[in-house]
Amino acid sequence: MDHISNTEIGTKQKEMLVVMTALLYTEQNALLSASQLRDAKQSLQALFLRTSGEETMLRKLIDILKFNEEMHTAFSDLSKISTRIQSSTEIIARKVSYLRSYFDRLKVTPQESTDFFSPFMNFTHQFLLKVKTFNTYMGEFLEIKEMEARRASEYRIAKEASHRLKKRLSGTLGNEPTTELESSIKDEVIQTFDHAEAKNNLVMVQRESKLKQREIDELLEEINAMCQLAMNPTMREVKERNVLMKEEYEDVFSLFVGALKKHKRLVKIKDFLMDYFRLYQRAYGMFRLDFNSFNKAVIMIADNSQQYFEDKNEDVDIRDKRDKLMKLEAVINFLEVGARMITERTDLNYQRISKKLSELIDKRDSEWRSISQDLLVAKVSAEAEMSTTI
Repeated sequence: MDHISNTEIGTKQKEMLVVMTALLYTEQNALLSASQLRDAKQSLQALFLRTSGEETMLRKLIDILKFNEEMHTAFSDLSKISTRIQSSTEIIARKVSYLRSYFDRLKVTPQESTDFFSPFMNFTHQFLLKVKTFNTYMGEFLEIKEMEARRASEYRIAKEASHRLKKRLSGTLGNEPTTELESSIKDEVIQTFDHAEAKNNLVMVQRESKLKQREIDELLEEINAMCQLAMNPTMREVKERNVLMKEEYEDVFSLFVGALKKHKRLVKIKDFLMDYFRLYQRAYGMFRLDFNSFNKAVIMIADNSQQYFEDKNEDVDIRDKRDKLMKLEAVINFLEVGARMITERTDLNYQRISKKLSELIDKRDSEWRSISQDLLVAKVSAEAEMSTTI
């Protein structure tokens, strides 16, 4: 490093200042895993030895942080979806309980009960059971998808280990067994380390995952079918194919319209009851959206299982995940703007870039305003380290 020209040192120092500021901040706030931090520091050490034309350390750090941002977003999405489904289930359960007690206080006549109240309460009870089942299924589905990710990781490791072992045993030593016993041992070792068992475990959990997904799809179809019977017939979907339903459901909307003409008391509580019909429609729409969003979020688990489980064990409280997500978004924004400044202001020497960087960090309307003070502290530490580099 002593032989690098002042111009080259100045250019690399400017990049290094931005990188080290962000890196120290991410280390202090545990935004990188131990392996990611180690990799970033090793890359930083190589910064001064790198020839031009390679990917810059700034871009590499941004990519690492963006990956972590995606992981934390997946965590946040899964948490929000689970919480929303649980909350919706509890709200519907409370409303059904209130409806039941409200009908009891009305002292419904036998004819009113036959014409509407009894079928409507049966329908509502069936709907609540479907909703509770959906909530249970979604919890089970997440556990299965996590197990699928673990099994996929185990299979990849076993496959690679088996491949390496077979390659070693197929070498000179492996190709020339001196006795029949030696040949038999060689075959047994290969079979022992074969990845067939790991593959079988993966196939089994993948089958379980598909079955659970199909169960949830069928359940949502049933909930949708119930919702169709709780809306104006002119607004109902025209299905291209008949969906096989496990139960029969009353056409409660048509019953309600007919009962309104026969029972004056129903007219007085029409708006109250219509709120329940609307509740059923919203429930299905939200659950379908939640299920689709869930399937998108779990892709991150499958593609990055090791990082997912490391992160899951690291922060028990989801609020920590959300706080880290906010910090990751902020530091990525800072790095991208800082990288542009380094590229565009090649005319400024290191000292002036340092001043500009401080002004950039402290900018009032920046997208990293929430972490600006911590970034300034990290910058001071970064400059202290750089100024004592030999």
